[in-house]
Amino acid sequence: AVSAGDNLETVMAAYGSGAAARSIREQASVMNVDVGGGTSKIAICADGRVVDLTAIDVGARLVCFDASGRITRLEEAGRRFGAELGIDLKLGAMLKPEAARALAACMADRLFEAMRGGKPTAGGATLVRLDPLSRRVPVDQIMFSGGVSEFIYGREAGTFNDLGPLLAQEIRTRIAGFCPRLELANEGIRA
Repeated sequence: AVSAGDNLETVMAAYGSGAAARSIREQASVMNVDVGGGTSKIAICADGRVVDLTAIDVGARLVCFDASGRITRLEEAGRRFGAELGIDLKLGAMLKPEAARALAACMADRLFEAMRGGKPTAGGATLVRLDPLSRRVPVDQIMFSGGVSEFIYGREAGTFNDLGPLLAQEIRTRIAGFCPRLELANEGIRA
């Protein structure tokens, strides 16, 4: 992903998940949202190709913790989400369950803002890694890929000491308000 860059990785996920093929097969506008550890990639597919895309700093591993809840990894974007919520996140500090839930909810809100074409920020800094979505076409179907998708679709029940399960729950609660038709990706985590 680092060598491919956000742009190419977003396109690859749209094709790997099956969103591009589905857009031909069902003659529909299909959005693929690839939610990973550090970033989320958003692609809109129509007629078998990616017609718009963006990427945002939202992911399950922006804040990681051990079994006792002590923060073991903290990315800058995770720190900014904490600042946005008034939560002082530091390596070695305890992450309370209610703080973890608030972080996941805030991330999901910002993700859906980007999915609507917005320019979300956290802690006063932009989260968007590419230009925001510009195409204002209605999305007929939505599908998810990436590691967090395994939780969204209920294919994973374990925990990996990160925000993945909570982020997936928060995303699930917002899907129906965004697009009523959630589809399964051909490939999730390996898209």
